[in-house]
Amino acid sequence: MNSIQILRSVLYVLTAAFGGLALWYRQNAAIRSKVAGLIAEAENRYSILSKSGDIKFEWVASRIYQMVPAALRLFIPRSLINTVIQATFDAMENYAGQQLERLAEKEKKDVNEDAI
Repeated sequence: MNSIQILRSVLYVLTAAFGGLALWYRQNAAIRSKVAGLIAEAENRYSILSKSGDIKFEWVASRIYQMVPAALRLFIPRSLINTVIQATFDAMENYAGQQLERLAEKEKKDVNEDAI
């Protein structure tokens, strides 16, 4: 093999690797978006129940698992789906907390300015 063939081979491998990473990132974002939508739907569906976190979680998990093609279920365990759901919920909860903190700081600033 000469150096040009080696460079081409390396280029093909890098192209495939970056293409694979791009597809994984896009699919990961789409999955998280779908999970976030289902979490919001579960919150609305079960809003009248108290202490219904487990019910909501199971509802979302079963909906996501039903979306996975049967052939892929062998490679995607339910525990992985649970992990993705929990990570998405934690991210949503963290974002909501940050927004509440910003709103509280803004309100505090507005009250202080009005008092002056």
